[in-house]
Amino acid sequence: MIKFLVLFFLDLVRVYWHQPNILRSLRHLDIKNAFDVGAHRGETIDYLLKIRNIKKIYSFEPQVNIFKDLQKKYKKNKKVVLNNLAFSKNEIDKTFYINELSSTSTFSKLNKDSTWLKIKNKILNKKNPIKKKIIIKPKTIDNYIKKKKIKNLSLLKLDTEGHELDILEGSLKSIRKSKIKYLLIEIHFSKMYKGYSSQKILKFLKKNNFLLIKQFRFPFLSFVDNLYQIRD
Repeated sequence: MIKFLVLFFLDLVRVYWHQPNILRSLRHLDIKNAFDVGAHRGETIDYLLKIRNIKKIYSFEPQVNIFKDLQKKYKKNKKVVLNNLAFSKNEIDKTFYINELSSTSTFSKLNKDSTWLKIKNKILNKKNPIKKKIIIKPKTIDNYIKKKKIKNLSLLKLDTEGHELDILEGSLKSIRKSKIKYLLIEIHFSKMYKGYSSQKILKFLKKNNFLLIKQFRFPFLSFVDNLYQIRD
């Protein structure tokens, strides 16, 4: 019962407050195409489709069952390109953790000493939130952009539960060639993932000329969505 109420409440906040705030800011930008990395069930796709000038949304989701749901949902929408794959800093086999709460599935290893993780486990009534482990060979954004001959990307959205820095490192060539204009990235403040450092991400962004233009803090939770513009 507690699990249902908490998740229902968080979903209401996301749908009626958090995502509309992000959409209002994105509507003021010149966004023609986007990468939705960590698409899950299309939560971001739904509000990107509301941007008037958007022509193409490339969606990336590695969980097979979730991906099938995306196919059913968007099969008739020519603006959405669905990809059943994950991104990282290299194309080497990695362990992917499929969690009880599917939106939190990730390459990142959990820090069992994390207070925030313990709270989440109590809410979910699970001692171990991991349902199963699978092996995935990820791609890099650099190689994908090159293969698909994408000249410019208006928006790169990253929500990969602690794996964001690895994906950025696999996008470095595209970033340095100014192929990506805006970045929307989830930054965590908890210690839920082993080896995760928000400071390392912020250092990477500063070094590569990302200018923070807006922050979207999700109420009651320990993360923020940051919107950056990449300066030439």
